[in-house]
Amino acid sequence: MVAILMVVLGHWLVAVVIVEDDRVVATQLLVLEPWTKWATWVWQVMPLFFIVGGRVNAGSLRRGRGRGETASTWIRRRTRRLLRPMVPLLLLWVVLGPVLDAIGLPVPIVERATEVAFMPLWFLVVYALIIVLAPLTSWLHRRAGWWVPAVATVLVLAVDVLDRIDVPVVGEANHLLVFGIAHQVGYLWADDRLPFGRQGLWVAAGGLLWAALLVVVFDYPVSMVGVEGPTRSNAAPPTLAMVALTAMQTGLLLALRGPCERWLDRAVMAWAAVAVTGSMIITIFLWHMSALVGVGALTYLIGWWPDVEPAGAAWWALRPVWVLLCVAALVPLVVVFGRAERVGEPRPGGPFVTVSGVVAAAGGLYLILEEGLYDVDRVLRVPVVALVLLFAGLVLLGALGRSPDDDTSD
Repeated sequence: MVAILMVVLGHWLVAVVIVEDDRVVATQLLVLEPWTKWATWVWQVMPLFFIVGGRVNAGSLRRGRGRGETASTWIRRRTRRLLRPMVPLLLLWVVLGPVLDAIGLPVPIVERATEVAFMPLWFLVVYALIIVLAPLTSWLHRRAGWWVPAVATVLVLAVDVLDRIDVPVVGEANHLLVFGIAHQVGYLWADDRLPFGRQGLWVAAGGLLWAALLVVVFDYPVSMVGVEGPTRSNAAPPTLAMVALTAMQTGLLLALRGPCERWLDRAVMAWAAVAVTGSMIITIFLWHMSALVGVGALTYLIGWWPDVEPAGAAWWALRPVWVLLCVAALVPLVVVFGRAERVGEPRPGGPFVTVSGVVAAAGGLYLILEEGLYDVDRVLRVPVVALVLLFAGLVLLGALGRSPDDDTSD
């Protein structure tokens, strides 16, 4: 939960909106102030989410096997909980794009707004594929343990080399390999096979030195998040430096686990906040960039926001106000659409139908992210093939039915 909230806050903080010649231009602080790329070593915490996801999935798979649940049923439950909250977001922007164009909003702004709003959806593609592979990766973990992430790390390096010499498409494999490594670390955590306490600090230090070596000696990029334009990063696609960051974050997680658990044992309200936020965390993550787009539209297009130099002292002084406005815009969205995370028992489906559904849904999402949701050069403005593929996958997974009142999120 903390990892997702840090991602949300980080996206809000680095967003820069500039008005030039009556045009609204959205960019990143990382582009304007290159020194901030070093801060991404703290703010890029997506590996933590996959580590925790691996730990949770390990326990869920174990319980499923204990009650005789098939792998297909387990995959359907997990992917429905993951993908269902995305449906309202998609439907809103499919309608909103043409409406904004029709009322006279400049086309580049409409296209950019949909691009920004859909930025979080790359995570769904990767995590859905990791879920469909989880029964296999769990089996490999039980038989090979540490060897699985070790071999995957070598494969990441091989992909990096091929990507450096401009072999097309191959870099995309690292999305699964890098975050799959983090997921395998979660399995090791679930089995208590990781060092805790002060030993975790040594792991963190090793990960930090590893990442620094890759950047300083082997010319890896500094930024751990995607940077607009031709600038290289360690996130698009992920690289071996992201694996090093995963090691660093794993060490910190292990070192801080004990103190955090003791604090939460005493802080009843904190536990309550964790429970409430955790039940809507996917909705928060999916809608936070739409909230940012809404705030940007209201404050800049209407002229309510002060005209200050980006990244200047006044700009930084106004960041807390900007973040609070984004929070205010996000809260009603979460209240309205958070119910989509409550899913009941999935309808039965065999392995072929289940895997086909996940692959179709992930493939459709990937095409939407690559092609953009709105483009005036298309006949129907929207990527019809990608949308058909996505919704076909959701139908196969049974993710489009009415939300039940019960929540079975095991």
